[in-house]
Amino acid sequence: MALDEALMASARQGVVTLRFYGWSPPCLSFGRNQVARGRYDPEAAKGRGIDVVRRPTGGRAVLHRREITYSVTAPAGLWGGLRECYRRINRGLARGLAEVGVPLDSVASAETRSGGTNAAPLPPARACFRDPLPGELTSGGRKLVGSAQWRVEGALLQHGSILIHDDQPQVDALLLMPPPGEPLPSGACSISELLGRVPPSEEMLSALAAGFAEEFEVRLEPGEPDLLERRAARSLEARYLDPGWTWRR
Repeated sequence: MALDEALMASARQGVVTLRFYGWSPPCLSFGRNQVARGRYDPEAAKGRGIDVVRRPTGGRAVLHRREITYSVTAPAGLWGGLRECYRRINRGLARGLAEVGVPLDSVASAETRSGGTNAAPLPPARACFRDPLPGELTSGGRKLVGSAQWRVEGALLQHGSILIHDDQPQVDALLLMPPPGEPLPSGACSISELLGRVPPSEEMLSALAAGFAEEFEVRLEPGEPDLLERRAARSLEARYLDPGWTWRR
């Protein structure tokens, strides 16, 4: 999370960065403005070996386990407004997923969510993948990729989770007071379910990068964070490790 935010400084200088990463140990992430204090149980997460963090972007709780997290940082005005940018990044992801044979519904063009500075209703406690929202990548009406975008001081960060397996029903087990009645379906689908197999990691990441490059008509160059980006990430890391930030709501 700290590095994602740190890369926004480079974005203000015109640099576009596409990242893919995973989590060890598994981690529950809350949206920037999501109410989590008094709703989720930190001891239950600890007992299951799950870390907890709050994202800089908006949205709802996501369990990062057996999935691919992507992030894109870029100048805020490079690809138009929030909605158009959100759609284009999702189209790039859709192109890449199609390369490995993942069947997707068409990318919607309706309202999207943002974790930016404008006032918005607080997200509910339930998991991000419980309810597919307009503009998100779905298959058969079920969500495969959950994303959120944040814009501040001329830079944007969009990141999200691409499910390899659907572990999202486990999010409800971390609630202090689970919803009454029978557990609801997660509303999610996964690459393993849709394909009946899990493509090799190298194949998946290569296809996703190619889809992004095709959508934006750019050539991607592999790289690592530079010294300034690493320093910025280290300075931001303390906030994301601070329970006062994680449980601020």
